[in-house]
Amino acid sequence: MMFEKFFEEYGNIENKIEIPSDHLARVKNSIPDELFTFISNGSGVYMDGFLWVVDPIEYEPILKEIYTPVQEPSICFARDAFGGMYTYEDNSVVYINIRHGVSKVIGRKVNILFNSIMTDWEYFSEELSLENYQPAKEKLGGVTKDECYGYVPLLGLGGAEKAENLQKVKLKEHISIVAQALGKIE
Repeated sequence: MMFEKFFEEYGNIENKIEIPSDHLARVKNSIPDELFTFISNGSGVYMDGFLWVVDPIEYEPILKEIYTPVQEPSICFARDAFGGMYTYEDNSVVYINIRHGVSKVIGRKVNILFNSIMTDWEYFSEELSLENYQPAKEKLGGVTKDECYGYVPLLGLGGAEKAENLQKVKLKEHISIVAQALGKIE
């Protein structure tokens, strides 16, 4: 098993939905084998509702709307409870932080990302500014497949990054609004 520590820490996938085999075939040669095996397990949620594995083909349009990749192809394989997207491009995992309008390489080796970085919640949370996740989850409850926590007003439009400014919003619509209001992330 590839991401032993990740699965040990967070358990198995919840709310699992099979990703169509033709969708998997379209991304197979663009991502490392271990990441392909991981997403082949299906879309669904890990990390106590924080990380959602997604169908990369389903996320292509929304990724293109919000993000200009350094190098094509950029394959979105996961998203988080804040609508941030995790892509694989140019031999790296990139985090597209829609809250702050920035992208950042968070790992070059997928197994290290999953087994070391993501299993150290304190480090991972600090690295990606996730400190409001638990307060939001306690106040608003967990998010579903088509929801995320969004700051109202948007941080880029003067909103304050406080847990009390988070609301549950429709994921794809929220990402689209961020793209329209603040422009594409590079």
